[in-house]
Amino acid sequence: MKSRLARCVELATANRIDIAILLFLMAGLLGMLQAHYQPAPCCKGFEMISIAKNVADHGTFANPFYALSTGLTAANPPLYPLMLALLMKLLKQPGLIVLPATLGSILANVITAALLPYVSFLFFGEVISGSVASVLWMGAMQAMPAWDTNYTVAGLLAFVLLTASDAKNSTHMVRRGALAGIVAGLLFSLNPSSALVFLPWLLYLYIRTRTHARRYCFVLLIAFCILPVVWATRNYRQLGAFVIRTNLGMTLYASNNDCAQSTMIKNELNGCYQWHHPNVSLSEAQLLWSLGEVQYDRKRTADAKSWIYLHPRRFAGLTLTRIGEFWFPPVDLNSHYHAYFVSLITALSIPGLIFMGRRREPITLFVLAVLLLYPLIYYIVVTDVRYRYPMLWLSLLPAGYYVRRLLELVVAMPPMARRRTQPDTVAELYQTISDTCPASTGQSHRLAVQEPPAVESAPQ
Repeated sequence: MKSRLARCVELATANRIDIAILLFLMAGLLGMLQAHYQPAPCCKGFEMISIAKNVADHGTFANPFYALSTGLTAANPPLYPLMLALLMKLLKQPGLIVLPATLGSILANVITAALLPYVSFLFFGEVISGSVASVLWMGAMQAMPAWDTNYTVAGLLAFVLLTASDAKNSTHMVRRGALAGIVAGLLFSLNPSSALVFLPWLLYLYIRTRTHARRYCFVLLIAFCILPVVWATRNYRQLGAFVIRTNLGMTLYASNNDCAQSTMIKNELNGCYQWHHPNVSLSEAQLLWSLGEVQYDRKRTADAKSWIYLHPRRFAGLTLTRIGEFWFPPVDLNSHYHAYFVSLITALSIPGLIFMGRRREPITLFVLAVLLLYPLIYYIVVTDVRYRYPMLWLSLLPAGYYVRRLLELVVAMPPMARRRTQPDTVAELYQTISDTCPASTGQSHRLAVQEPPAVESAPQ
């Protein structure tokens, strides 16, 4: 029986049928079913949609809030509202935006499902962990057409694959670095928090690669700075401050006050959000309009800090609850069954990280660094399951790694060896996945930058 199960796993990953295409189709079908039976919330009252409509109608990046037109804004990053505005222009009617925005979010989720095996091969030298991660992703994924989230996840995976390939190629370093830097700038313009993922990744590449790859990272960082500087300059000229975003103060203030609860949904149900956030509070929106967005943000940041100083125990209680809910999100009106899958992914990723550490996987330190750094700001604001998604893939892969380890024990699969090879390009990586299988040869191939190839030790 075990041999038959092992053979099934071999066939799923070793034959010429591209597992990524299969996962792509599975995720696409599931995404369409989700859209039919569980439509995503969109679009009235969502800030990015409101900005996009204003750009399409009036040509200005302004008026994000539902309660009142407050003028020019930097409360949201620019790229996704501009993408939506372009769609509105093409469709001629903003009301038709729901369908293409939803389909775009589904497509981004599908691409994520297809890319996870490639990233798994890059990290671990085998695709089974990534295939398991992709299946888990299908349970957790949600179409979020009102936000950038789905595109951010897919973009980060693509960026990791792109830069890992470029770091191996010593030709055209300036051109490659500049192009990757522009991609990083677009990711930052989509979601500034993505920098907490791709900057540690670039540091990992810098440390573990040869001199030419270090030059590549240097050029990349210079090119990356172009779009954020352009955006901050726009904000300085139109809002009076050289800033990227102006929403931290309003978010902290709406999250930490006398009536605040731990989650966004609870705050909405008890009316606290409606009293404290300018999107739906007329008094807050009027105050923002009178002070200006930058001064309002600074005032509400100071107010939130003052409340925290005066209520340390209450703040500590909220923070501890939010830490738990970030990793194990509660089921609410927005998350449905997806929260269960996110909690399952977290639970599986813990032993997965332990096994990665025991096997001295080079990528472990990068994964741990992001898992520790990225959530810090989200521990002190209201919990929403979508905040977890840009880094969820870094829990999915350790979870898949652990399930891969369980398969070794349960179905008598050959254990993962420590053989490392380094495909030079994404195309070669793709071909290697099709032509090479750890389950069929008893060996695995792992990309670990600047590791000696073909060094094999006894399996653990």
